[in-house]
Amino acid sequence: MRWSGSLVPRHTAKKLAAVVLTSGLAVFALAGCYINVNAGALQHRTRSYSVTGPVQTLVVDAHVGGVRVTGGSAKISVTEHISYRHTVPVTTHQVAAGTLTLDSNCPAGESCGVAYDITVPRSLTLRVSDDVGTIRLSSLAGQVTARTDAGDVDLASVSGPVNITGMAGSILGQNVSSANASLHVAAGTIDVTFSAAPATLTATATAGSVTLRVPGSVHYAVNASTSVGSVQVGVLNSAASPHAITAWTTTGSVTIEPAP
Repeated sequence: MRWSGSLVPRHTAKKLAAVVLTSGLAVFALAGCYINVNAGALQHRTRSYSVTGPVQTLVVDAHVGGVRVTGGSAKISVTEHISYRHTVPVTTHQVAAGTLTLDSNCPAGESCGVAYDITVPRSLTLRVSDDVGTIRLSSLAGQVTARTDAGDVDLASVSGPVNITGMAGSILGQNVSSANASLHVAAGTIDVTFSAAPATLTATATAGSVTLRVPGSVHYAVNASTSVGSVQVGVLNSAASPHAITAWTTTGSVTIEPAP
């Protein structure tokens, strides 16, 4: 991953880049314009629904608000937690060609947010993007792709292939058994514990630390480096191993150690 210039890329700055909620004051950066809204109390609504029919892929396009997806249900259930001051944001969900897409839209010049709490079948393919908010994914066996511009990504009991990208925040994980995992963060930390030895694991950070814990009884072909910081490899290392780990950071530490 290469990184230059400002911390937030140009395409992100044109979206919602920052949210500060203190003492009833909301400050938004949208399309390069700053809007201060300090009139009216923050209001909340909750909307729940189920989706039936043949769905193989779930796509969530979140803008301001967290996303939590939990596997184990026989059907897809969605709860939207909506926050706004004046006008309720528009939320949509539609199924096309086996893909369920969830999206939301804030009225121009107004502050609002939509957080999602979703239960799905474990094997569903998942693609989640969130401009500002934490993504929590648990008990999932399908392919997972997640991206956040400002917020953490938390993984728990995930076994399918994962591709996680964060701009500012952390990638955290427990009981991850994915055979193939790709983890990238620009500014933040990666701290993931694997319960099964991955076949390919790539974890990179531009500014921050990388900590990987993997089963200690397996040899790994390890390629670990940092430009400014320290590298500690405490697992069995063999260039001929079918289990490959690539981990690096530009500024920070890299630690690869046996899982407890």
